[in-house]
Amino acid sequence: MKTAMLLCILFMFGSGLLALSSTTNTAIFSLDTVDPVITIQSPNGGEEWYIGDTNDILWSITESNLAPNSVYIYYNRGGTINVPLAEGIENLGTWAWAMPDTLGSNYRVRIAATDTFGNSSLKSSAGTFTITYVPPETPDGVSVDITNNVDAIISWDPVSQTIYGSPIEPDGYIVLYNESPYEHDDHFYYYLWDVTDATSFTHSGVARRRQQMYYRVVAYKDIDGRMAEILAEAKTRPDGKISFAEIKAGMRNRED
Repeated sequence: MKTAMLLCILFMFGSGLLALSSTTNTAIFSLDTVDPVITIQSPNGGEEWYIGDTNDILWSITESNLAPNSVYIYYNRGGTINVPLAEGIENLGTWAWAMPDTLGSNYRVRIAATDTFGNSSLKSSAGTFTITYVPPETPDGVSVDITNNVDAIISWDPVSQTIYGSPIEPDGYIVLYNESPYEHDDHFYYYLWDVTDATSFTHSGVARRRQQMYYRVVAYKDIDGRMAEILAEAKTRPDGKISFAEIKAGMRNRED
């Protein structure tokens, strides 16, 4: 009898516990732990942009939960300091940038973005790009006279405008030479001399020494005297070949 009463009491107590407990399921939700994926199309390295121009920064972001107005754009010039260009803007994939007036060849663009879960990314241009002045156009009418069978007299038309057609007066012309027909490759054209007060140059005695020779003339504007330094250095090495590619690289290095 006591056993039966005890079992009854335990059953009633257990039933009471069940009556006091319950289980509730929340609605299904997702948790995003992945950072946004930013791709920079331009500038992404190797571009040459000109002071006074406006160029488009182009990008794309792969992120389904991107927060509104969460895109930030900066530029960097060879260091760790990011200069703000646009802050808290919509993800339109393009932004017009008016070029700064500082020469340099080690610029990068950086873009940051954040999603609604707080995940963020910062992406830099894959390589550096250059900001420089609009250059003079290439001289027309380049010709070579070797009628005396000794000298090559190179002459050309004077340049009066930039590659955009705006007026300019070049500070001088660089005469380059090449012994093989790689006409458009800066690495195969070497410094011969520079001319600041004429539109011709005489390559003395070359017709006696060479069977063939190719010439190229480049107009330049020396904004801050850096080209003059490079050409003066080139003249101290008359027996060493200095390519036009090296001259351009020297200008970029001085700009930085």
